[in-house]
Amino acid sequence: MAELRPHVEELRGLGVEPAVIGSGTPEEARAFAQQMHTDGGVLPIYVDEALVTYRAAGLKRSFGATLLHPSSWLKGVKSIAKHRQRKTAGDPWQQGGAMFVRPDGEVTWRFVSNFSGHHPAIAELIAEARRAAA
Repeated sequence: MAELRPHVEELRGLGVEPAVIGSGTPEEARAFAQQMHTDGGVLPIYVDEALVTYRAAGLKRSFGATLLHPSSWLKGVKSIAKHRQRKTAGDPWQQGGAMFVRPDGEVTWRFVSNFSGHHPAIAELIAEARRAAA
């Protein structure tokens, strides 16, 4: 999220309307928005406590991918060094992902996280947005 925020307007310029779906409560989403300075509509944050969208997107939910995967530990240490960490909100075992979905529901690109902290590089995400816009 911290890496995505500076690129929101660039993505919108490519015709992409970025949004975040979290697994926490509405109260946790509001706190997260304030922490990430996204309140005021800069980047919409939705919640799905039942994880319906995560399952529909084919995203992974795994204790092992969260705590036991060696890369999770490395990504965690790097994240702590860059950003102040707060308490866990939402489902701690649910892995994330990223996707581009057209208004008609067609998924044109998808990234599935294999472990905690695994996400596409911003450069890859922007490149995919440009490809989709072409």
